[in-house]
Amino acid sequence: MTLPIITERLVLRKYTHDDIPDVLVFASQPSVATVTSGRIQATEEGVRQYIDLQNSYQPFEKDQVFELAVERKEDGRVIGLLGLICGDHRQGEMGWALGVEYRGRGYATEAARVLMDYGFNSLGLHRIHADTNRDNLASCRVMERLGMRREAQLRDAVHEDGKWVDRVIYGILAEEWRKEVGDAAQGERSL
Repeated sequence: MTLPIITERLVLRKYTHDDIPDVLVFASQPSVATVTSGRIQATEEGVRQYIDLQNSYQPFEKDQVFELAVERKEDGRVIGLLGLICGDHRQGEMGWALGVEYRGRGYATEAARVLMDYGFNSLGLHRIHADTNRDNLASCRVMERLGMRREAQLRDAVHEDGKWVDRVIYGILAEEWRKEVGDAAQGERSL
């Protein structure tokens, strides 16, 4: 894969140590810390270790949690992360986390759409899934905008903040993705 990947408003790329201050800001937010499951320690040294680990991976190395920095073009600020884990049997798992102040602006959908396209069309994945807490309605909407279908709800699947929380799983097959992309392109041509 050739990095960076550039979208209309974002640059998806490997991290550099210059990103430490930006990553520290969003990694310190409780909702991001929950999503990253302790992969990023919210200290300068913890972020440095996370960046070094991410940069030690080959892009989309099998079974590695490889995450890209999501940089906003307009100001060069790293506003979050986006990952794709490639597993056995051409299966992929996608995840994202954005700083609170950057949510609700379509950044997650924009970034995930281009990475999903890469997963199906360049990596040859057959299926990509994502999961989130049942109450994370914004993330569920991102998955639905990507054409993913809700496949399962796992009851009391994780224990967070002293209570059991349900997880929901969304997925999409390569053939569904190609139809979704084709239908969207057809709609744009007819405008």
